Amino acid sequence: MGHAVSTDHCPKHTVEIPSHGTLTGVTLKRPSGKPTVHRFAKVPYALPPKARFGLPIPIPDDYDYTGEYERYGAKCPQPVYESKELVYAESPSDESIQYLNIWVPASNKYRPQNGWPVLVYIHGGWLQYGDINNEFFNSVELMDDEHFKEKYIFVTPAYRLNIFGFLTCNQLEHKNMGFWDQREALKWVHRFIVHFGGDPSKITLSGLSAGAYSTFFQLAYELYHPNEEQIIKQVIFHSNMILTQPKSITECKAQYSEIVDKLGIGELNPQQQLQRLQSLDYKFLERFIPTLNLHTFRAVTDDDFVSSTTILDIMNGKFSELLVKKGVRIMHGEVDNEGYLYSLLNPPVSVEEFQLQVENYYPREVTLELMEVYNVVSAPETKLSTLFGNVIGDGQVYVSTRGFISNIVENGFPAKDYFRYRIAYRGKWLDKHLSPELKVTHAHDKPIWFYALRAGFTEKEKARLDEFLIPYLEFLNFHDDIKGWETSNARKLRLFKSDGSIVYQDDVDWERCTQIAKKLYEKQLD
Repeated sequence: MGHAVSTDHCPKHTVEIPSHGTLTGVTLKRPSGKPTVHRFAKVPYALPPKARFGLPIPIPDDYDYTGEYERYGAKCPQPVYESKELVYAESPSDESIQYLNIWVPASNKYRPQNGWPVLVYIHGGWLQYGDINNEFFNSVELMDDEHFKEKYIFVTPAYRLNIFGFLTCNQLEHKNMGFWDQREALKWVHRFIVHFGGDPSKITLSGLSAGAYSTFFQLAYELYHPNEEQIIKQVIFHSNMILTQPKSITECKAQYSEIVDKLGIGELNPQQQLQRLQSLDYKFLERFIPTLNLHTFRAVTDDDFVSSTTILDIMNGKFSELLVKKGVRIMHGEVDNEGYLYSLLNPPVSVEEFQLQVENYYPREVTLELMEVYNVVSAPETKLSTLFGNVIGDGQVYVSTRGFISNIVENGFPAKDYFRYRIAYRGKWLDKHLSPELKVTHAHDKPIWFYALRAGFTEKEKARLDEFLIPYLEFLNFHDDIKGWETSNARKLRLFKSDGSIVYQDDVDWERCTQIAKKLYEKQLD
């Protein structure tokens, strides 16, 4: 999609971290040749764990960063998935994934006195796939000070995925390894970003899809652990929100049993099983994951990183109370066809398989309730994949978003601090890659947020993007008065319409989605 940003013949740029050496990155340019952003790639935020499934090791006080940080690193090991419409292709991977990429505005013309605000962005991919080396993140147009005054430092941390980041078994002292990686990255940013020109007191955490899900749990971790570093000052949830209490350790036993049985190590004692899992080649595990029925590895309720009272606290008002006390602002939204992408990954061909695939996302009691709410047993087999997309699209985005908003606002979180949006606008260039009839599907709003003009936006389309993004950039720069983004009513949202106009209007999905969310919340509490 569009032209990639080349690093050929780009000048080098250095940053010194006192007592930790000098990092050498590159300065990226616009197609016109104008330098606009410095990039540092594959910067370690922690040392790899001593053994697979262990905690990341904080950067030592005597660590020397001196060296070149010009080229991207590999991605976390992940399975290959290829269908007609959705491809996660094989590419270089590495278990030592504790690194991040950093983009810094090249011009200090509009830099605030205390430094640039910082956006830490967690990539999506179901917590199973994805990486941080995305072409859209090379935001050379967005960082051009001839166009935008409001800019920011952009950071994307890599983290462990799938079985490497979210395996659950009793013999692991800590679970949710992917979240602990993200946490260590946040701590690194809070400690070191000042040396890149950033303001550590103005950090916004954001993410798309599984990245938004991760953002929620990083925020929740700080809410439930007030004595830990309070790093996050604002959050942005792109196309995701928590709907269910993550599975308990007991509920994850079925997945772990399937793993050890398929590997033929079920007769070993628990410690021997873990040692065998730690010794297996990671490329073998990449190929092994898709052979499982329960092939999706997600967050687990461990009362260490993930509190067992999360859903209860959202309903009873405690979560809202903690949010108000912390003083965060929230931006939250979606695109107008979230379900399509979800219909493409592991689409079911029978009612039995439908239940299995939904159970890869949610606990069994919620899965059964969803099957009933959407009347899955009566659906024709030819419609199951579309219905599956709608069910998961609702659960991951539309229903979960509205259930969360209605509960926290009704329990005291101020609507004025909740910035809602919905995107139905797309550039004409996207028609070459995605049928216009599919509207804006999950993740296809990324070129808008990163102002990727080189993707093919016309001058007229560029003007529409400007109008939409200026209030967003003001949000990232912690403006108190954000013009152009109304927040007076939590039941309304800022809609970027397909014709390019922007309106503040009633959320047409509010009643349907909040009613379904209420049923699912109550089912869990039962």
